[in-house]
Amino acid sequence: MTTSWGSALVFVIFGALTFWLWQQLDETQGYIMPIGVHEPDYYIEDMVRNTLDENGALKNVLYADLVTHFPDDDTTELDRPRMEIYNGKSDPWYVIAESGWVSSGSEVVLLHGEVEIWRLDKTGNREFEVITSELRVLPQEQYAETSDPATITSKATISRTIGMRANFAHDRLELLKQVRSRHEVNPQI
Repeated sequence: MTTSWGSALVFVIFGALTFWLWQQLDETQGYIMPIGVHEPDYYIEDMVRNTLDENGALKNVLYADLVTHFPDDDTTELDRPRMEIYNGKSDPWYVIAESGWVSSGSEVVLLHGEVEIWRLDKTGNREFEVITSELRVLPQEQYAETSDPATITSKATISRTIGMRANFAHDRLELLKQVRSRHEVNPQI
């Protein structure tokens, strides 16, 4: 009888030791983020990302002071994003904002705060500029839009609008509603 109790006691101790060791090994395998937690998994400072078209030509460049990626929804937040958008035919478009958000797959970029869009003339001065807020950019289509107020300033005209669409591939801006324009001899760009 003593032998069977001794064997059972050894078996229980061996089982408890095995369970404890298994728990210790399991805890060292890494932390798994709980579902529903929106925490970053990495960040990049002073990021520069070049995107090329199918022929290897530069399509756009994205700069940001800080990039923070979130694995739960595969989105990215940007601090002080800056974009250069190339269409191969003319000088690039430049876009800057206070902050931004990039969707999973990078199909949509939302720019927040004061957003500026401009293109330079042959002398390196701004040919015109657009100032707005909350700009939605589709980088692959070279398209952007806002439903917020926008001010467009060129060498001789100042226009104000509610809503705007920009087709960077065709160098076109479409002003949507409540458009007011004024011709000036020297508007300050």
